Parts: sequence; C-alpha cells; structure tokens
Amino acid sequence: MKSSNLSIRILFLAFLTAALLFRFVFGLYCPSVTADDDYTQTYVIGLKCFTTHTWPYFGPDVVAPETQFHTQMPGALEGLLGALPFWFSASPESPYLFLNLLSFLGLCLLAWYACKRLPRLSPWFVFTWVLLAPWATHYSTQVINPSYAFLGSVLFFLGFMETIPALRIAAISRTWANLLMGFGLCWVMQLHMSWLAFVPFLLFSIYSQIKEGQWKNALGFTLLGSLPLLALLIPTFAVYGFSTGKDVHGFATGFNWNNAKDIFGTLARYLSIASFEMPRFIGEHTNERIQYLLTSPLLAVPGFLLWLSGYIQPALMIGFWFVPEIPLRRWKPMKWLGLGAFLLLYGCFLFSPDMAASFRIVLFYPVIMLYSLYVYDYLAINPIWHKIGLAFILCVVLFQAGYTMKNIQTNNSIYARQKNQMAQAIDQKNFALLSPRRPDSLY
Repeated sequence: MKSSNLSIRILFLAFLTAALLFRFVFGLYCPSVTADDDYTQTYVIGLKCFTTHTWPYFGPDVVAPETQFHTQMPGALEGLLGALPFWFSASPESPYLFLNLLSFLGLCLLAWYACKRLPRLSPWFVFTWVLLAPWATHYSTQVINPSYAFLGSVLFFLGFMETIPALRIAAISRTWANLLMGFGLCWVMQLHMSWLAFVPFLLFSIYSQIKEGQWKNALGFTLLGSLPLLALLIPTFAVYGFSTGKDVHGFATGFNWNNAKDIFGTLARYLSIASFEMPRFIGEHTNERIQYLLTSPLLAVPGFLLWLSGYIQPALMIGFWFVPEIPLRRWKPMKWLGLGAFLLLYGCFLFSPDMAASFRIVLFYPVIMLYSLYVYDYLAINPIWHKIGLAFILCVVLFQAGYTMKNIQTNNSIYARQKNQMAQAIDQKNFALLSPRRPDSLY
C-alpha cells in the first residue's frame, strides 16, 4: 500500500513538473490578448530596473480607452518582480520562467484548496483544469501585470473564505488566513486596478470576525500580512507624495448606461473565465475560427467539442445556481459568493468608461473557478459524468498542446518577435533597445 501511494505521488509530481514546463512554453509562444505594447512595456519596466539599477517607483501603465486617461500604479512590486530573474539569469526567457513559477504556485494552491473542499472530485481533473483553462493560460503565463497578480488573487480569496464562518472548512488557520488576505490584497494593489473590488470582501471579512469576537486576530494579522508589500509603497509616496495628478479617480465617470444595459453580457464574460472560452483566442470572426481549427487535424475534433463546451459550462453554472443546498458541501454560501462577486463587479463598472471585459475581471478567477467546481462535484454523483469529465480533460490537453505547437510554428508571440531585441538590451544594459518607456511615464 505504501509503495502504491509513493508511486502515485511520484507520478503526480511528474505531472506537475510537466504542467509547469508546458505553461512556460505556452507563455513564450502565446499571442498577446490585448495590445502588444502592454506586454512590451511590462517587460521593459523590469528590464529598466535591472539595466539602470534604479528603484522602480511605479508599476503598470493603466490607460482608459474611452478617455485616454493614463496613469501608473504606485509601488515597486512589478519592477522588482520583473528585474529579479535577470540577476539569476540574464536571458530573455528568465522573466517568463519566474512569472510562471509564481502563477503556477498560486494556481496549484487554488487546486489544492478545491480538492480540500470537494474531495469527491479527482485531483487529476481539478489540477489539470485549473492549470490549463484558457483564461488561466493566456493570462498567467505571459509577462503582463495581471499574470503577476494571479498569485495575490488566489492568496486573498483563500484567506477570505477561511475567515468567513459559512465558507470556512478549516483548511487554513484563521491566523494564516488573515495574513494571506492582507498580503494578497497589497500584492494585487500594486499590479491591477481590480484590487479596488477586493476591498469590500476584506471589510466583510473583518466585520464577520469582529462579530465572532476575533477582532484582534482580524485586524492584527491582516495588517501584519500587508506590511511587507506596503513597505514597497513608502519610497514612492516619499518622493512623489500621495497625489500625482494621475490617480485612480481619473477612471471614474458618471453613470454608464451602456454598461448598465450590458448586464447579461457582463455575466457571460464573468462565467467564461471558468469555461473553455477558446474562440476569441483563435480568430476575430466565426469563419476565421472555423478555418483555424480545420487547418490542423490535431485541433479539429477537440477544438469543436471544446467550443461547444464553452457554451454549456456557463449554462450549467447558471442552472445549478438554483440547486438547493448540498449536504456537507457548503454549496449555499458558495453560490451566494459567486453571485455577490458578479454583482459587485457589475456595480463597479456602472461608473467606469470601460466595458467589463474578461481581461479586466480575470483576477476573480479563484471565485468563479471554485463555484464551477462545485457544479462538477454535484454532477460527479452520477458515474456517467466521470467519463464525460475524462473526455473533456483529454480534449483540453490535446487542444492546448496542438495550439501551442501551432503558435511555435507561427512565431507570432511577443517573445518570438522580440527575443533578439530583448537579448541585445540585456547584453548592452540598455532597456531602450527593446522599447523606450511611454511618454510622460513616471518611471
């Protein structure tokens, strides 16, 4: 029995190693989801820190498309995360590898936690799906600020759920949960604007703990967890003050009727984060997407099946919201958490000039992914769904492998097109050889 358990652990470790290496290659050759310059500038922020030996006072550039309002998020975290791997290996690939180690750690923690909550689900299914879902691969393997933020998002939401009585399963102690919540929030705070939507969750957690008489633990350890990352903000505020004229209020507008009317579109994009939403990543139009699949025998069958599943999965998530409480599964609080997160995001975008696009809300991946896994756990009662789940995972692996091979052949990624410039900039210690920083950048 012990020998069998050891063999399974070794096999699982080999699987995780292969998954990490795959995600690393995927990130190198995956085409960009948003503007190419966003990826280049993220890389350059870390490269500038390394080549000039300067302190990165500001991190991600943030531009509002509707108003062209431009700012940078305060704090040194992104610059340090981008520069650190160069000190170990001055190669174009090192930031990609380091980023993938961070996001892989976060997603593995999420999968581990999901298995603790839902022991009926196969760990092989959970880990494979969490690591290879389209939004997790396209937005946690490439060098861009939301990818770095994935780790903080997972830490925050795991900590949050373990501090709420109705959601807690005691997988993490309350002390560690508060530490993770504080650390995760301040991590995301320096990397992605969606941290503002995390704050209501934090306040609700503290309120719930105060009601339990745990106010010292809630306030003390949440603050303690946030201190290391808050320290990275001190130099920025010391040099630039607390207002640069380019602060977050520039992204707030009056009531946006277009976003208000787009409630079902917002819901679809929210649910798609935990679905196999593949078409948008392979072409702009239906004909182009069909042609993409038909040109590769390896992609055609799994591709069309997964395309269909990308519609079925959101429908299941909506339909199963109306399923009553599942004994011992804490389904009811989880479904209210899923709905509450959606309503909060919808409310935030009512006063934003930007549409609630998936890439702007992708850091809620831990919430919606856990919610979707509850649906699959419920379905797993019937053995037929085990076979469907196995077929689905095989299609996911085949498609993602074929997709990556095709990307390697086309050389259409930021890395493939710019690796020579990256290498030259690193060798000559001149980040501008890759790209100058944007005009009026604060760092």
